[in-house]
Amino acid sequence: MARRLVRGLVALVLFQTILFALIHSLPGDFASIAGAFGGRAARAAIQHRLGLDEPLGRQYLDWLWRVAHLDFGESFFYSPERVTDVLLARAPRTLLVFLSAAVLSYALGLWLGKQVAWRRGGRLELATTVASVAAHTSFAPWLGFLALNIFAWNLGWFPYQNLINFNHWLEADISVDAILLRMVISAGLIFAAGLSSAVTVRRVRQRGRRLAVRAMIIFASLLACFTWWARSGYASLALDVSAHLALPLGTVVLLSFGETLLTMRATMLETMGADHVTAARARGLPESSLRDRHVARVAMLPVLSRLLLSLPFVLVGSLVIERVFFWQAMGQVLFNAIEYQDLPLIVGVLSLVGALVLLSHILLDVLYLILDPRLRYG
Repeated sequence: MARRLVRGLVALVLFQTILFALIHSLPGDFASIAGAFGGRAARAAIQHRLGLDEPLGRQYLDWLWRVAHLDFGESFFYSPERVTDVLLARAPRTLLVFLSAAVLSYALGLWLGKQVAWRRGGRLELATTVASVAAHTSFAPWLGFLALNIFAWNLGWFPYQNLINFNHWLEADISVDAILLRMVISAGLIFAAGLSSAVTVRRVRQRGRRLAVRAMIIFASLLACFTWWARSGYASLALDVSAHLALPLGTVVLLSFGETLLTMRATMLETMGADHVTAARARGLPESSLRDRHVARVAMLPVLSRLLLSLPFVLVGSLVIERVFFWQAMGQVLFNAIEYQDLPLIVGVLSLVGALVLLSHILLDVLYLILDPRLRYG
């Protein structure tokens, strides 16, 4: 682990250096756009205020020193806000939609892929395979507009577009981002409770008791979250955000779960013929234990790899989905930064993604050792 962390740190510094060089090699700068109508003097004044007139080497050393202290500087486009403040303000919006969608689509695809592979040749396999392929290969804007047209405009089940209904927030004493952050924390606590229940029930032998213990832990976490929201007085605001969240969340899940399902199905079919599965079946183990502990546990490794390596890019989200549903999040921030050449913000977003990618690789190595004992023995 120490060697991997050191290598990751060196790779991160090299990545930051190349990223800084590539972005600063773009033609023009923010001063050329902001001072387009003010003449040469206005552009020179903006460049001097932002430090763009200094030598590139000095800019790089100053920027690297700030990054080492987790300070990416001041955003040009959102001035006088710091880049860190801009990212922290928009991150809950992206995490609530795209991180929740990534976890839900992974869980749905994992479960369906396991069931389909274990019951080959039935109607379930045909229906889920066709549905997953159709959803995964759909054009994202078309699927988003279809969801809006059916469930928002025609049926009226959900509000269409934007983050909130502004009429519900006229007298609110809290910001939208604060509510979103609380919702992210609540979802994280429920997810952690689900994981802890999965670990806890491993020691329970009887299937009925395992289900009861898992249901009790999840119910307790849900009750705690509901009580917290009820006492805070912001439950109605959270419901308003949830209503606006339903369509973009469902659209991203539909677009994502098919790949997980097909990958899990293929790896399950490959693992079912392994020697350790044959030996476990010869010992007379029940089908549920054979499927979940001996086949699915190994088959899920490639799926887990795809999930962990794709999670860092959740921060930039899906710009197309954000545009369709007017969900102002990290994707829109990155788009504005690129359009107006907000160099500190571009570097800040991409640096954060790069750091999370490296951490995901390290975490993936650890999880591989936990889930596949053969690697530990080797």
